[in-house]
Amino acid sequence: MLCHRRLSSICPEAGCPAAVSRAPLAETRRRRAVALLSALAALASLAPAARAAEPTREERAAAVALFDEGRALMAAGKHAEACPKFAESHAIDPGIGTLFNLSDCYERTGKIATAWIGFRDVAAASLSAGQMERERVARARAAALEPRLSRLQIVVPPEAAIAGLGLTRDGVAVGRALWGTAVPLDPGEHRIAAAAPGHEPWEVKVTIDKPGVVSVTVPALERATEPGSASGGASVTAVAPPKVRPLPSGPRSEQGGSVRKPLGIVGVGLGVVGLGVGTALGFTAKSTFDEATEGGHCDEAGRCVDQTGLDLRDDAVAKGNIGTVVFIAGAALAVGGAVLWITAPSAPDAGAASARGRGPTRDAPWSARVGLGPGSVWLAGAL
Repeated sequence: MLCHRRLSSICPEAGCPAAVSRAPLAETRRRRAVALLSALAALASLAPAARAAEPTREERAAAVALFDEGRALMAAGKHAEACPKFAESHAIDPGIGTLFNLSDCYERTGKIATAWIGFRDVAAASLSAGQMERERVARARAAALEPRLSRLQIVVPPEAAIAGLGLTRDGVAVGRALWGTAVPLDPGEHRIAAAAPGHEPWEVKVTIDKPGVVSVTVPALERATEPGSASGGASVTAVAPPKVRPLPSGPRSEQGGSVRKPLGIVGVGLGVVGLGVGTALGFTAKSTFDEATEGGHCDEAGRCVDQTGLDLRDDAVAKGNIGTVVFIAGAALAVGGAVLWITAPSAPDAGAASARGRGPTRDAPWSARVGLGPGSVWLAGAL
């Protein structure tokens, strides 16, 4: 249910009571029209950006060349040289088959944890793509690697869990939720460090060379000899997290209106854009796949007989995946914007504003404009 916002009128005479008026229906319709025009303009500008995210033909050709080199090196037993080829190919043009070969290469070079998570990712992607046989094989490969995994557990006893304590593993921060959790790691040497303000840092190196769990206990850090100083032998320091001051609920502009309402309108507009782009990409993906099947390049199950069919099928899958992500993001934005719009507080009248030491509000808490230019769309607003 939509309600008119109460707006205070400015009294021309000093000391007279503020009159309370209702925003006319035409004003409400005008604002909704502005929001709809903004959404349509953004839709026109976002559609080319979604297409630009796909790799070009030159990039795909480079990815194929790297993949073929990797396969040849694997056949020759040069696994250490093959892995970078697969990794670069997957970075240029991500694909389920490339990730499967990369995970197989990592397993052969002893990177068991990296191979294990790679096969799990392949299984998940194959399940989403409907490639049930590949999903079954990848999940079986991951299950076979689990008994061979090496895990590292960092234990922080209560006496060591001082305020501001920060942990790192191989230079990467270890969050408090990971304290005590056995994390799969590739065999080799790993460096664990701890630091806290006003305390001497601590560091240890651990070598993992066999399956199982290796536990490292962090000792209670000793206080530094001088306040704010620490020994220079350690290479890792911890920085206390910045304090974040929560924003007050329902912030208001100088004109007395809540900024949550225009933010909600923008969120709804962007959500409509995302829904439109996702739907358009879905139809485009379906059209591309129909082109492959009608041309005799692929069957209804997605099995293709030539390179043209493979290209069309991959193009359809990529557009479908992007469309799904954009559609979900658009739905989330639309819901969030609607919640902000509905729950935004009404503008206070002049008497309430004066009681807080503020002047009377204006008639229009915010405004927005949409315009078209050569090859561009612009949106301007004021609070």
